[in-house]
Amino acid sequence: MNQASREKSKFEALKRKYEAEIAIAKAELENYFESSVGVGDHPHLIESMDLLITQLATAEEKLECLLDNF
Repeated sequence: MNQASREKSKFEALKRKYEAEIAIAKAELENYFESSVGVGDHPHLIESMDLLITQLATAEEKLECLLDNF
């Protein structure tokens, strides 16, 4: 594997990592928004959702930064 291939591989790995983090956060948030099942078992619902929003925003920001700069 040459240098260019290794660099492209690293770029793709980071891109896929951020895309996966975005997909996971969205799926979990959709579950919270669409399903009231288990809400009673989750006393810190808003805090959990806020954490997922933070994770989503961070991953989106990282992906944007990667795409804009490399």
